[in-house]
Amino acid sequence: MPTIRIAEPRDIDACVRLLHLLFSQEHEFVPDSSKQVAGLEMIIGNTSADTVFVCESEGRIVGMVALLNLVSTALGKKVAMLEDMIVEPALRGKGIGSQLLDYACNWANENGYGRITLLTDGDNDTAHHFYETHGFSRSSMVTFRKLLEHDAKEKTPIIQPENSREPEETQAWMCVECGYIYDPAEDDLETNIPPGVCFDKLPGDWCCPVCNSAMNQFKKFDSKL
Repeated sequence: MPTIRIAEPRDIDACVRLLHLLFSQEHEFVPDSSKQVAGLEMIIGNTSADTVFVCESEGRIVGMVALLNLVSTALGKKVAMLEDMIVEPALRGKGIGSQLLDYACNWANENGYGRITLLTDGDNDTAHHFYETHGFSRSSMVTFRKLLEHDAKEKTPIIQPENSREPEETQAWMCVECGYIYDPAEDDLETNIPPGVCFDKLPGDWCCPVCNSAMNQFKKFDSKL
């Protein structure tokens, strides 16, 4: 039977393997084992830092989730950012993700945390439904980030257009809330997206530059209609 526990230094290699799976399927991140090891070593075994939970089944680590410590001046309490939620593909649909999430939430509640926040790719409807069924609700806040100094040059490049593009790569999309048109053939001056980037290659937290609607509020637009 799977068991959930706080990760230990001996689990780092297994966690790196899981993070490779996670970052391979996300829009904004690229797997880099040395960086994942460095990050995990800052957390695991450091009782004053953040917390990583792992799911162990038959002697193998098959899932993980991390809680990163923050403080909310609005709540006057510790709060946490939930990250790196991943279960081995072969074991999905067996309740392991729910066990991990429930364990992390219960642990945070017992340790005096007032809120847990998380981010998902804008088009990951499966993840949205999963978190909503576990009591999470959508925020109206918009995410911004800035890479600092030596990391600034390591930003994942947006895929540039090739000489030959399939029809889907030139498909325009319209925001159903305000009517804004995203056209891959044109510069998106509002968000600095170069021409030739098809809609499904946009960063996961990209949103409408006019009304801030998420990507799931866009539909394909046919200029001939």
